[in-house]
Amino acid sequence: MRLPSHTVGLSAALALAAVTVTGCGGGAEAEERSAAAPDARGGDSLTPPATSEKPAPPAAMLPGAARVVRPEIAPAGGETVGVGQPIAIVFKQRKVAKELRAGIEGRLKVSTSPKIAGAWHWNESKGDTRLHFRPETYWPAGTKVTLDARLAGVKLAGGTAGDRDRRISFTIGDSMVNTVDLKAHTLTMVRNGKTLRTIPISGGDEKKYRTRDGIKTILAKEGRVVMDSRSIGIPRNHPDGFYGSYDFSMRETVSGEYVHAAPDNAESFGKANVSHGCIGMSTENAKWLYGLSRKGDVVQVTGSSGKPMDHFGNGYGDWNLGWQQWLDGSELGVRTG
Repeated sequence: MRLPSHTVGLSAALALAAVTVTGCGGGAEAEERSAAAPDARGGDSLTPPATSEKPAPPAAMLPGAARVVRPEIAPAGGETVGVGQPIAIVFKQRKVAKELRAGIEGRLKVSTSPKIAGAWHWNESKGDTRLHFRPETYWPAGTKVTLDARLAGVKLAGGTAGDRDRRISFTIGDSMVNTVDLKAHTLTMVRNGKTLRTIPISGGDEKKYRTRDGIKTILAKEGRVVMDSRSIGIPRNHPDGFYGSYDFSMRETVSGEYVHAAPDNAESFGKANVSHGCIGMSTENAKWLYGLSRKGDVVQVTGSSGKPMDHFGNGYGDWNLGWQQWLDGSELGVRTG
């Protein structure tokens, strides 16, 4: 059975990693296996406000710093995103001193309407320091969120400070949760609690190119994507080689897992997993799904024997951490917007 053609180019707007071209699946079998985590999904319920909040210490200031850093922040101001989209602040190729982190958290105010409790979580991966904010469960649909990042002159490390203050507001759209069952070879889309469609799909070949298991989000809607096996070290003339363009492609991982139309695998939809890690479906179903989806929508993969979704550095795997695990990575704990 022939394997599908899948690879990609990374959207310039995706502030997650410096990647130009990857292959479908992105080499999941070469990644180190991360520890399994308790289920963090939870629907659209509000997190109860905290009874008390840990006070933030004053941030260390460094006026006239030799180096100033402008962190990348997602989502962008004015966007409407899915319920799985965290607030992500990335200090590219920078370490942030641990003893300064509580003060930095105190300079980051998240306001929400309605009020929702959440927490920041620190992570270092691939040379970057990442700081993400999320509630205990997925954001409720319709939530208005504003981040006031008052980082101008705030010390990040010796001789390094934040460059300026920033204010970013965005909106949470409809709750769109896609559940992929690789054993049943289906994708079921649930919108605002109502099942809209169950789609026959084909996932990653279980022997060679297994799809990552766990909760992911849509990182970008990229439309037609050229996929080339050479980007993951497979010659085009190899039995597993591929090259071609694929429509209605939505990226799930930086390394190259997509949901997309894969008409060359039509005989496998609903029957077998034969791809290089992507979730393929008919062009008709892919067009329908693409039209309803947005960045930040949830894709929850079950039934795979592949490695778990990376928590950080390969997209948004935040929801694979249980709430207590998430709080363990915060300096100040739960904050109520």
